[in-house]
Amino acid sequence: MIENIVERGVRLGEKLGVSEIEVYAIKRTGINIVGTVRGIERISAGERIDVGVRVVIGKKATVQGGLISRVEDVDAVVETAVKIANTLPEDPQWISLPRTLRMSQVEEIVDPRIRESDIGYFIDIARFLLGRASEIDKRAFTSSVNIHTATIERAIGNNYSEALREESTELVVSVSVKATEAGEESGYYDVYLAPTLARFKPEEMISKATEIAVKTLGSKRVDTGVYELVLIPRVLAGVLQPLIVPAVCADSVQKGRSPLKNKVGSQVVSENLTIIDDGTHPGLVGTRGFDDEGVPTTRKYVIDRGVLKGFLYDTYTALIEGRNSTGNAFRSVPYSTPVPWISNLIVEGGHGSLSDLVKDVRRGVVVYSTIGEWLSNPVSGLLNATITNGMYVENGEEKFPVKGVVISGNIYDVLKPVDIRVSSERESCFGRFVLPALYLPKITLAGK
Repeated sequence: MIENIVERGVRLGEKLGVSEIEVYAIKRTGINIVGTVRGIERISAGERIDVGVRVVIGKKATVQGGLISRVEDVDAVVETAVKIANTLPEDPQWISLPRTLRMSQVEEIVDPRIRESDIGYFIDIARFLLGRASEIDKRAFTSSVNIHTATIERAIGNNYSEALREESTELVVSVSVKATEAGEESGYYDVYLAPTLARFKPEEMISKATEIAVKTLGSKRVDTGVYELVLIPRVLAGVLQPLIVPAVCADSVQKGRSPLKNKVGSQVVSENLTIIDDGTHPGLVGTRGFDDEGVPTTRKYVIDRGVLKGFLYDTYTALIEGRNSTGNAFRSVPYSTPVPWISNLIVEGGHGSLSDLVKDVRRGVVVYSTIGEWLSNPVSGLLNATITNGMYVENGEEKFPVKGVVISGNIYDVLKPVDIRVSSERESCFGRFVLPALYLPKITLAGK
């Protein structure tokens, strides 16, 4: 069906005499399960089709779209886009839509168990997660569980090339655990996000959340000062996404909003850090055969042993510089304008385990979760995050729990020391990251 939407929309655009037209359609079919301390509270299932139409008349471009229910509904979207494009000023930097649509070979993006939507299986998982925390530790209980499954069909085409189609699946399981004792309360949140069930381990997930919620009971602030820090993989993801990711996207660079402008070939972080963008890495939600413009995804080094190798491009930003897109066009919804963004971000591993990094800390904090990192400033590189679950470490031993302490500093200074270390063990985090734990030898914490 979605291929028919794409083909119909492109034909209509050509009939109406536009210079260029692109139609992007996504169909999502899935279930949602919500559980709380009162048990399973809501189960829903549904299907939706979203369409985005990009119309270009001369150098006037617009993207329009929304939710549709029939193939014929794309006609109104195309007609509206044409009318709006005619009213817009020209974009002097506009060159072209992608002239050739192709896709890369990717693996582990479809799971039959998710596609077949055995709702009973996922209800059983929700019930297990709801009851298990209190069985592990009487001080703990599961406050909420959310499970979302989806089968996703994508199709894109334009007036230059035949339409592409791809199918994938997605599983999102989130769990919140709270712990209480002697009037004190602590909590921990974890999430599994992936296209398959391959790495989903419910017992491991709930055990980890319960352990951290319980051991961070009675948390307090440490004194303001300079400390060593160990970030577990999910915390590292929370640091990289708001600060490093925007800085390596070509639109930020071209707008003068990236601290990395004019630094390709320069050492920008420690030589112990290598960062790769890989839209073909098996089993991640950013793994796709083509990006949101129909350009094949690729694997490329963004930072190699601390040296900036290049930026991420969509077609628009690439053509401004006479380059090819890197296959990193991203749309938050099909009817938004594509911009460069990561597909999957991979940090190469180093040596040792997370526990090895912690054992070498003389005076510092191991950080299990933060909030507020989204308030960091990618233009200046200023990191700002508050520890919600952490443990103070002295001579390699966790002494007491820490929270309410603010991590601050310029991210490029924080990541520059030669004695930064990364673990050999890596984890998949938030669907798009494969990261090690990170040891930082010196960073400022604002506490009491």
